[in-house]
Amino acid sequence: MMTRKLMMLAYCIVLAAGMAAVGCSDDDDVVDDAGTDTDTDTDTDADTDTDTDTDTDTDTDTDGDYEITVEVTLPAGFTATPDRLVGVYFDSSPPTSMMPDGVGETIEDVTIAPGTPYQYTTYARTLDGSSILPDGDYWMHVVLYVEGGGTMQPTPGVDWAKSIDTMITLPATDTIDLGTVELALVPIEGDAGPDSGK
Repeated sequence: MMTRKLMMLAYCIVLAAGMAAVGCSDDDDVVDDAGTDTDTDTDTDADTDTDTDTDTDTDTDTDGDYEITVEVTLPAGFTATPDRLVGVYFDSSPPTSMMPDGVGETIEDVTIAPGTPYQYTTYARTLDGSSILPDGDYWMHVVLYVEGGGTMQPTPGVDWAKSIDTMITLPATDTIDLGTVELALVPIEGDAGPDSGK
């Protein structure tokens, strides 16, 4: 009798363990008496995510379809050390204001000397550099800052400058060649404004 009870107890323990194992299954498989998996679950995930990004690079040239060029020369008496060269633009000639209407490229450590001209090629942009100058007529003023000279404006008796008589009409679709200009020392006396050296 004791042996039969022990057998029944062992059977219950095995059965309980089997039921616990089935209860812990992750996929809830259903197994019939013959050990066959009768689970009919199917994956119905129909995710068809596709990349529809159609961004394109729309960067465009904001300097226009033209360039402005001028050969800048220095007289034989020039002995200063060049620092930087810049072209500025005024909408009248002679200028009616000390404040230019536009600016060109600034050439740092420019290589220029008597007998060694510099070919200055640039664009005409607004003072903040954000866009090209509006349509209209302009005149370029070339300034050569030298060591010991000015920063925002040329220093009379130290820096060199010249206004160019040739009118620039914008918009343009080709190279605007202003020829050759020889700079002169900004005078100490008289008009030391943007038309100095003309």
